[in-house]
Amino acid sequence: MFELWKSTSEEYCRLLDTSEFSDTEIFVGEEPDTKVFKLHSLILKTRSPFFRTAFSSNWIKTENNIIKLNKPNISVKIFDILIKFIYSGVINLTEYDTRINVDVLIAADELCLNDLCVHIEEFLLDDEYSLKYNFILIQKTVNQLTQFTKLLQFYKINVQNDPSLILRANDFTTIQHETFLEFLTEYSQSLSPIEIWDKLIEWAIAHSHELPSDTGQWKSNEMTTFATIIKPFISHINFKEISISNFCQKVKPFKDIFDNDLYVEILEHYSFNEDAHSKFKMDIDSKIIDPVHAFLLCNLIKMTNQDHHSCTYDFKLLVRGSRDGFDIKNFHKKCNDKGPTITIAIVKNTNEILGGFNPLDWSPKYDSTNTKESFIFSLDKTNLSSLIFSKVVDENHAIYKIRGPDFGDKKSDLRLLEGSNKKGQCYKTSYEKLIRQVEGEFEIDDYEVFQIISSYDHNLDEVYNEYERWIDY
Repeated sequence: MFELWKSTSEEYCRLLDTSEFSDTEIFVGEEPDTKVFKLHSLILKTRSPFFRTAFSSNWIKTENNIIKLNKPNISVKIFDILIKFIYSGVINLTEYDTRINVDVLIAADELCLNDLCVHIEEFLLDDEYSLKYNFILIQKTVNQLTQFTKLLQFYKINVQNDPSLILRANDFTTIQHETFLEFLTEYSQSLSPIEIWDKLIEWAIAHSHELPSDTGQWKSNEMTTFATIIKPFISHINFKEISISNFCQKVKPFKDIFDNDLYVEILEHYSFNEDAHSKFKMDIDSKIIDPVHAFLLCNLIKMTNQDHHSCTYDFKLLVRGSRDGFDIKNFHKKCNDKGPTITIAIVKNTNEILGGFNPLDWSPKYDSTNTKESFIFSLDKTNLSSLIFSKVVDENHAIYKIRGPDFGDKKSDLRLLEGSNKKGQCYKTSYEKLIRQVEGEFEIDDYEVFQIISSYDHNLDEVYNEYERWIDY
């Protein structure tokens, strides 16, 4: 209990209750929560330097000898607490929660009740748990009113020692866009990436009227809304530092919101993780790529096809140039009517691997060349992190079936075999990216085409549950 002016408090409180001899009306609050307080200018000027200055100004408004004043920026509840203190000299802060007491502090500062401000600040600092629980409120207060030096010091010390206090505060979702972005810019390196991700989802839901709290019920339009909200924050999350199990459980369900480049980069990171290799490998009959490359390509196919984790792929060799020749007719003889295929080639005298996925059939008798699931890629055989992944953007010209393996329109984004020559070419026409450093023709040492055979073998659930803990698909 904090008391001032105790000797006259009872008499002044009676005047406050009865409004007898009042000569001041203060209109407080904003609609719909407003109230007119009938008060006494002499008491107000005696207790508060703010009112002493305000009532002595030439601009003060009076009607029928009644002083009129508006205070819309202070709520009725907070003003009532302060007026009772001004009249009685008594306030019991234990009756209120931290948020109310902070509001009282801010209003008391405005009314120049300096002794009360000192008392409230000390009272708040006695309960560090509540301050940390309401950390966003404390942050806003000390940023706005730096004169509360002890609270400011408390905030600075704690945010430096543990930036995650902001994410764990009960009022985290009240943080505004710019403030949150500034916070991540400064402190993201000191925070757990998965904690940032979890809180980003929570924050986005709170700041949108469209997003249901159950993310599992989100539809495509809600995913789009979420992607728009969080786009500025994505670069501040180091997804590669998230454990594979957390990534699969918490990030993977939102994979459609990611830019393709970023998601492939993350996928690539987990695919090339040595621990993941030892847990899951693919057999492949190839002279160009190894099981690690096949593992990555398998996941890229799953990503573009949005296949369930129970889906498994076998890569069945259909044609190999060094074994079967490089003739276009022979390519069609061995690859037509085989359904989805993946083509790979190695550029002559280099470690450069080029290829593409065709979810259709190579036979010209099937007229369709339209698909949104095809992609082309390049890899360095000795530097797995150099992957370039390029999805089709012109769905009507994804595949060209008349020549050899041919992806894209006109000059082709990737074409192999010219007549019976061991040549290819790359240009940028129908796919997102050029997969070589320069456009033009090149020679190849060898090429292979694999039939993609998929199945949904639920007897493999145990294997794929283990797989899902180690790799996103």
